[in-house]
Amino acid sequence: MLESLNQEQIAAVKQVKGPVIVFAGAGSGKTRTLTYRIAYMIKEKNIPPFTILAITFTNKATNEMKNRLNKLIGEDANGLTVSTFHSLFAKILRQEIHHLGYSRSFKIIDEDDQLSIISEVLGRLNLDGKIYNPKRLQKMITYYKSHNIKPQHPQDLQIYDAYELYMQSNNLLDFDDLLLKTYELFTSFPKVLSKYQQRYTYILVDEFQDTNMIQYNILKLLAEKSRNLFVVGDDDQSIYAFRGADYTNIKKFRIDFPDHKQFYLTQNYRSTQVILDGCNSLIKNNVNREDTKLWSNNPGTNEDCIIRQLRNHLEEADFVVGEIVRLYKDCKSYNDFAIIYRSTPLLRNFELRLIQENIPYRIYGGVSYLRRKEIKDIVCYLSLIIDHNDIFSFKRIINVPRRGIGDKTLVEIDKLLLEEKDLFKTIEKVKDKISPARYRALADFKTMIEELSQKLDELSLVDFYDEVLDKTGYLQMLIEEEDTEERITNLMEFKSILHQLDNDGQIATSREKLQAAFDEAMLSEEQTPLHKDPKDAVTLTTVHSAKGLEFRYVFFVGLDEGVFPSYGSMDDDEALEEERRVAYVGMTRAKEKLYLTSARERLLYGYTNIYRPSRFVLEFARGLKHFQNDWLDEEEKEGKTKEVEVKVKQTTIRNDTDYKVGDKILHKVYGEGTIVGINNQIGFVVFVKDQKVAKFDLTHPSITKLEKKGTN
Repeated sequence: MLESLNQEQIAAVKQVKGPVIVFAGAGSGKTRTLTYRIAYMIKEKNIPPFTILAITFTNKATNEMKNRLNKLIGEDANGLTVSTFHSLFAKILRQEIHHLGYSRSFKIIDEDDQLSIISEVLGRLNLDGKIYNPKRLQKMITYYKSHNIKPQHPQDLQIYDAYELYMQSNNLLDFDDLLLKTYELFTSFPKVLSKYQQRYTYILVDEFQDTNMIQYNILKLLAEKSRNLFVVGDDDQSIYAFRGADYTNIKKFRIDFPDHKQFYLTQNYRSTQVILDGCNSLIKNNVNREDTKLWSNNPGTNEDCIIRQLRNHLEEADFVVGEIVRLYKDCKSYNDFAIIYRSTPLLRNFELRLIQENIPYRIYGGVSYLRRKEIKDIVCYLSLIIDHNDIFSFKRIINVPRRGIGDKTLVEIDKLLLEEKDLFKTIEKVKDKISPARYRALADFKTMIEELSQKLDELSLVDFYDEVLDKTGYLQMLIEEEDTEERITNLMEFKSILHQLDNDGQIATSREKLQAAFDEAMLSEEQTPLHKDPKDAVTLTTVHSAKGLEFRYVFFVGLDEGVFPSYGSMDDDEALEEERRVAYVGMTRAKEKLYLTSARERLLYGYTNIYRPSRFVLEFARGLKHFQNDWLDEEEKEGKTKEVEVKVKQTTIRNDTDYKVGDKILHKVYGEGTIVGINNQIGFVVFVKDQKVAKFDLTHPSITKLEKKGTN
């Protein structure tokens, strides 16, 4: 069974008992190792598959592992649990959340729903959404939940508590709640924890470096008795700190499991050695990492790495697209090409040049079709059918299609709900508060939902779904609108999930099957192209979206000092190391040829800046034995990257604060940032963590000015 593995992989596979940590470098076959380990445990060690839990971070990784296991051992894998963190915890909470005072029919909301709720909460608190930006509050809430703490500032605490009250009152959970509530469940109810400890006696975790504090603590609780915890990760690819990922969980693992065994997968099966030499040279500049070095049996040539600094961003796009045109003549497949960038503002010029050359392309960064509006709408219909008190779903779809029910009617319903607590009884009581026409529309809607509810147990899920699309008028609404073919296709595609659940004998009732469908829709995180995806196309993607992918030819663009790494991370060692890991992930996507490009002059965020190539390009180039370049020689002599020269367009804007453009600030939640613009007391800040511009009231107590280093 193990004859196709290398010696490093075999050693990791055969260590079945006890805590194990595997450092698996980029392209080293970690998924293969995980899959073979599970197969080895079942076939060679006779471990019952239902005692094995394998956790991944994406549905794509989950499906890939299931498919590989099916090819390896077929039906012997039946009973095995392979799941993402969020899907696993959603299933646990469906069974156990009543212990925490929630109904098992809770609804999971996504980020867009969360923003709507935050805006509604701000309205109830009479707070200005322009000052208290909902997106920033969303990040604040995620930060506090992922660290299992509450805000200290009174205003932030008021918003946080009001948000939590709204969520529990409406039986809603956000993505962070799936982790937090599971942790609360296990720590507050030992019998519940013991139940899952006894079930899952062998736990395997992929991408361990991306776990956050709560995920690690849950894993530690689950493995407390068996201690059979096998984690695979790569500290060099930890690039999700902005989501709460904590690569120091690797250090915590070593402390919490002092008897652990440790293995290293360093043979790379993706890139040539020349590309790996540059990548190894780059990442060794990080101090907080394991001392590992990737190697390959494919030596490559001196032509595998091309480094170019162009005069400006337009010439950079010309060069990249010109190379794609040239290379395509030999490879004949646009799928072999990827243009990778740090942030989306860099994208525009490359997209325009591809259009001019009639080259098909796809831009990754869209949400799964299961998170599109039409799916969320129909899921709300289905949710209301099985839970007549789902007020959140009711408000979303009461006027979709239009039924002439406006905000005033909903306000009256909200008032009555404070006393009645039952949505359908409230609809009956609102008759005297609204016009006869609006009441008839409400009454007809209520009757429709009740009639559909009665049919749920009479039909298969697929037939029932068709009935819902018809009776609600939703499908007809799309048919009558223009350019809705893709939306209708998405609705039809949702049937495939229902068809699978129809044939799932492990889920007893139609209501439970529908809830499983809701969870799958809301927890689908796979990114899809932002427009219709051609079969053969150049991929344009951020580094974060490219993780886990590989391409024959990679163009890593926008590698300017001040852009990548950004200004904000240059004075922060931890942030700079995170940026270097992001660069490393981008560079290790290349199989045969890697281009690193920068521009001497770049127009970005409305400013024209003069740049030197990124220090990351310099660090990469130092690993290439035959690379020669004038600016590299100059940098080598100086031993460091020069300071970036910046031409800032002069503007006259009012400034009512002690701050000025270029000042560093510290926000209690979002960390360090740099002010790039000021208007009255509102500052435009680029934060180190996410590299996005955000507006803030500079007088808010959560913001403090950072003094320059070396000053008193």
